[in-house]
Amino acid sequence: MSASLDAADDGTVTGINVTPLVDIMLVLLVVFMVTAHLTSGSELKIQLPKTAAAAATATPGLTVTVDEEGALRLMRSPVDLDGLISALRSEAAANPGVRVTVAADGRLPYQRVVDILDSIRKAGVTRVALAGEHSGA
Repeated sequence: MSASLDAADDGTVTGINVTPLVDIMLVLLVVFMVTAHLTSGSELKIQLPKTAAAAATATPGLTVTVDEEGALRLMRSPVDLDGLISALRSEAAANPGVRVTVAADGRLPYQRVVDILDSIRKAGVTRVALAGEHSGA
């Protein structure tokens, strides 16, 4: 018997098994897909009015969301009417061309929408848009 070692028996790794890595990546992909689906369901539930030609906005801006009960949110942060005015006033001072989009629930009384639009104008914002949902007609 000889005491010499073969090249295959010297302990060097000649290949890497990637099957466990692929299995882990597939499990992570499934976890991310499920959590992404669950987090998208936590958005505000508002029913936008239908329009025949809802235009897509070209430049990003601030969004004021009003739900069915009339609760206000500025960029997903709850605010009252006075808080909305002060936040928009400071934003308009820093960025005079700021654009505000109002996404109000379609079941909301019209007077509430007019009051919100009036408050936005009082804050010094001149570029205001109303969000709508394309009806497909």
